[in-house]
Amino acid sequence: MQKYHYTDGTNTFGPFSIEELQSKGITADTYVWTEGMPTWVLARQVPELTSLLFSEGQPYYTNAGQAPPQFPQTPPSAFGQNLQYPPKNYLIETILTTIFCCWPLGIPSIIYASRVEKRFYAGDLQGAEEASAQAKKWMWINVGACIGLWLLYFIIFGIGMFGAIMSGSSDF
Repeated sequence: MQKYHYTDGTNTFGPFSIEELQSKGITADTYVWTEGMPTWVLARQVPELTSLLFSEGQPYYTNAGQAPPQFPQTPPSAFGQNLQYPPKNYLIETILTTIFCCWPLGIPSIIYASRVEKRFYAGDLQGAEEASAQAKKWMWINVGACIGLWLLYFIIFGIGMFGAIMSGSSDF
């Protein structure tokens, strides 16, 4: 049995079965979502909910002389936008580079990566994009510092080995 969530534009409610939704008073213009849907859609666009939306309990207007009630304009809802997925957060990559590279430079990357989805689902799309870009930047700084340190290590070790070989010492 499908369980649906619905929203009033500010808060989300659910999950509810179709029978439970009947008592919630949703209309054809209520945004609903269920598992398997990529985004929130109007209830009238969901075939399973059509019997619920046009029942005897809800008023409808058949008299051409009687106009339906007019409601004040409400600001557009964030649920009306086609929001698919949050930006890439680079969390796995930042954790791996922190473990295997330089952990002090990995900490800012993890912090930024953890902010991406939180900002996205709060409706701050620009903030989510910025946090994603910062996480990526700090991840690459960490990788670059790690490569630089390993190159420096091998150069110093190589110079030491080269010097020992060139000195002709057999005290290995």
